[in-house]
Amino acid sequence: MLATLTQACSQSDTHPPYAAGCTSDCKPGAGISIGSGTPSSGGTGTTPTDAGFNAGTLTGNVVLLNDETFTRAAAFAQAASVEGQAASGGFVSGQWNGSAPYTVSGLAVSDTNWVTVTPGNAQGDALPTIQAVQTDATDTADLAVVDQTTLNAVLTAVASTRAPALGQVILFFRNAGTGAALSGIQATMTASEAPAYAQTNGWAIQDDTTVTSSSGLVVFGNVTTPTGGSTTQTVSVVRPATATTAAANGGTFAVQVVGGAVTLASIGVKL
Repeated sequence: MLATLTQACSQSDTHPPYAAGCTSDCKPGAGISIGSGTPSSGGTGTTPTDAGFNAGTLTGNVVLLNDETFTRAAAFAQAASVEGQAASGGFVSGQWNGSAPYTVSGLAVSDTNWVTVTPGNAQGDALPTIQAVQTDATDTADLAVVDQTTLNAVLTAVASTRAPALGQVILFFRNAGTGAALSGIQATMTASEAPAYAQTNGWAIQDDTTVTSSSGLVVFGNVTTPTGGSTTQTVSVVRPATATTAAANGGTFAVQVVGGAVTLASIGVKL
């Protein structure tokens, strides 16, 4: 079951734009994340009757992630389409025109509504994205597209090359209770050909000893697309044993993957 990741108010520059902390007039949820446990791929929840926000509607800006922290956003002045799972089934969409906020109405109210952002210029440098939005906790989210040159540089750093037909997955691992980044954990997605862990200086390809740094950031490069009717791939999380502590299982999580797109999410882990 997915659990809402609730963050206390904090400075927004300490979180990626798609899981930002708030500074005032805080809404009841984190906005975009995957909760803890073994989740489903999303779906329709119960519409809150007194949620303090406009449940089923999402509005905000589209920004560009163009540095390797994937936390600092630049303006994205090009058009894009924003689409999410509809309450009535199927999908609903809205438009970002490069300046005015997008609005999508009629969304499924869910702990994980996978929302896609597709740049209007398919030949441009911005890659389309899929982002896990907690529509049962917010009606506002600045969504992101990813600069392909930046993502290419991450994979080059671990001696790999981005395959345009495969999916790419950018995940921030956080404490499910506090929202703080989780260091010292191992995350495994067997469908990824090039799992890259952000380190203090650069990137490291995953091996038996690689763990997350203080950012909690892992880029799963070149992820094969799901088969057999599934839309998700699974990531498993553990905290390895140390000289003084036993290993701990952090659970498994279903992450939506689409060929040619970048999945963005924060994952709340109970460890």
